[in-house]
Amino acid sequence: MTSDEQNGEKRISDSARLGLVTRRSSRVTVLPLFTEAPLYAILDTTVSAALAPEAAVDALLRAGVRVIQYRHKDPFRRSHFAACAALARRVREAGGVFVVNDRADVAELAGAHGVHLGQEDLPPATARRFLGEARLIGHSTHTLEQARRAAELPVDYIAIGPIFPTQTKRNPDPVVGLELLSQVRALTKMPLVAIGGITMENAPPVLDAGADAVAVVRDLLASPDLEERARQFLRALKTRSQEPGVRSQNNQSRDR
Repeated sequence: MTSDEQNGEKRISDSARLGLVTRRSSRVTVLPLFTEAPLYAILDTTVSAALAPEAAVDALLRAGVRVIQYRHKDPFRRSHFAACAALARRVREAGGVFVVNDRADVAELAGAHGVHLGQEDLPPATARRFLGEARLIGHSTHTLEQARRAAELPVDYIAIGPIFPTQTKRNPDPVVGLELLSQVRALTKMPLVAIGGITMENAPPVLDAGADAVAVVRDLLASPDLEERARQFLRALKTRSQEPGVRSQNNQSRDR
């Protein structure tokens, strides 16, 4: 086992031991996890991947990824629910956070930590009543006004995007760019996840603009070596986040 792999295994056990990832009975707190590993990995069933879902999750966890989302935009069948339940159990046992896209009912029944909701999905307040206080809720936004409203909703983090042009979604919203991300950072203390067209090359400046984490789909899943690609992402992001002014800028925004 390499030193990187040993560090990945240690991060998993340390997160569980220190309680950075709360269990079913208490609320998840994502900001410490984003500080530790600012990469939000999305397993999208429409994107061809070299690994099966369970192997992909294991590779991501070994690399040090702490938050993983399962995204399936087509009709949910029994096989998809079974996959969610298996992945949720795998991530939970490793000390990570597992989120289901769109479907609060699947998230609850599969034992996921929470759900990520879009603008056309179940309203966050309704999802909160259904899921209770112990579950995580993320909310996608595409304009400053949507982000402003989201900051008043019972959600745990806000996603903003698409930051760059993306090929992952069938009908993507207009590109918002880094400027809107900076504006959203200035108006809320909530954790921010930037999404849309993010690659290894353009990810570090996204942290500069105020994101706490970057959500990545294709530039991870399309790699022939998912684990190594995730490690490369994390090295680049951590190096950037530890540079003077990047994290302090985000912290100053929260203190306002």
